[in-house]
Amino acid sequence: MSEVQKIAHNTIIQLIGKALTIGLALIIFGFIARYLGQGGFGHYSTIYAYMAIFGILVDLGLQMTTTKMISDPAENENTIINNALAIRFISSFLFLTLAAFIAVLMPYGTIVKLGIIIAVAGFTASALTTVLTSHFQKNLTTHQMVIAELAGKTATLTLVIMAIKLNVGLLGVVSATMLDSVIVCAAAWGFANKTLRLRLAFDPEVWQKIFSATWPIGITIALNLIYFKGDIFIMSLIKTPNDVGLYAAPYRVLEVLINFVYLILGLLLPLLAAAWAVKDLAKLKRVIQGGFDFLISISVPMIVGGYFAGESLMTLVAGKDFIISGQIIKILLIATGLIFMAGLFGYAIVAIGEQKKMIKFYAGNAIFAIVGYIYFINRYSYWGAAWMTVATELIMLLSTIYILKKQISFLPRITIIYKALGASVVMALFLAYIPLANFVLLVLAGATIYVICLYIFGGFDKKIIQEIISVKKHEGISH
Repeated sequence: MSEVQKIAHNTIIQLIGKALTIGLALIIFGFIARYLGQGGFGHYSTIYAYMAIFGILVDLGLQMTTTKMISDPAENENTIINNALAIRFISSFLFLTLAAFIAVLMPYGTIVKLGIIIAVAGFTASALTTVLTSHFQKNLTTHQMVIAELAGKTATLTLVIMAIKLNVGLLGVVSATMLDSVIVCAAAWGFANKTLRLRLAFDPEVWQKIFSATWPIGITIALNLIYFKGDIFIMSLIKTPNDVGLYAAPYRVLEVLINFVYLILGLLLPLLAAAWAVKDLAKLKRVIQGGFDFLISISVPMIVGGYFAGESLMTLVAGKDFIISGQIIKILLIATGLIFMAGLFGYAIVAIGEQKKMIKFYAGNAIFAIVGYIYFINRYSYWGAAWMTVATELIMLLSTIYILKKQISFLPRITIIYKALGASVVMALFLAYIPLANFVLLVLAGATIYVICLYIFGGFDKKIIQEIISVKKHEGISH
């Protein structure tokens, strides 16, 4: 089986599983939002936003670094994974314990502080899982990760429903969702341990090598997440829980979409790193361009469709209390599309080892974001936060394009944008003049029209499609 076929068939399995996982995540989100209401969901989101700030310190960029290092045939995968797990465990213990202590001093209510303490276990488990994800991505076995996530989400849905029926309140819901991370970590560990001998390793030479490669990524991720999570955190300090809830609800949808796309990007990183390792610049650029075409193809209709279906989406997912969130999500979907592109180019920059050059851009953008969020949230609440998110993500996209142009003379061909826009205009005309009351029918009809039009306009590479479908009889996948 060719490389394209291997990746495509492996990806299809993962996408189906990931779609189910996302579906379960949205159902869980819907139950929680309806049960807690605007204010309660605001408290719930504050807990997660606060913990995410400290999760930044835990991350250190290890997942991307580990994936890149084990993609090098000269490296011992088991040794790298075990040492990365030890680093992640120690950083989790230090920073998440610190988070719990500092929470006591924050101007939050007792229930939020207790929720933060409960969340420590789940965030620790999630931190370990991200290291194991590198193993699955490198070996094209991320379907195992999807199985683990499905198990976690299924158990969490059951526990959340039980928590609601027993009316255990915010802390019961937080406990139920934290168990998701613990279950996923346990399942991922079990899968990875079948091919690796997992343990915490403390090899100074390997630690030095990991830290040498990861610190620039860690700093850029930290600066990136400061403005990615800073909006909800700042809003929780200067606005009401209801405002936080109305903004956090569509933001949760944004995060679900981003997680889905980063599954694809995670598969591309080993290909990018492998191409750069042998200095195959032509292949490197082809992979980046292919990723760009794919992401544009889903971003444009997502933004256009969101304009027509934003209110219906948020009402369906979170309930009538969050209908205002349907207006907010229209803005956040623009930011989501920008995040998709910046994520792809950011992975390419990591693959070519130029992540240090991004630090100044992330630092400048983080300062701009914090100042902007404080000012615009104070004046315009969630509207200011949403448009500031668009502005910060646009800055990062332009920064990544600049670095790639300077380092490898790459600029994406934008022909696909016109094709996607053309197909989206046809879809928009349908949605505008033939409105459907049922949201599911609306999405299915719009997506069908878009895909057909995009195919007619030449938005799909027909040779690639034929190669994906045509599996050679005498070839097999080697794992």
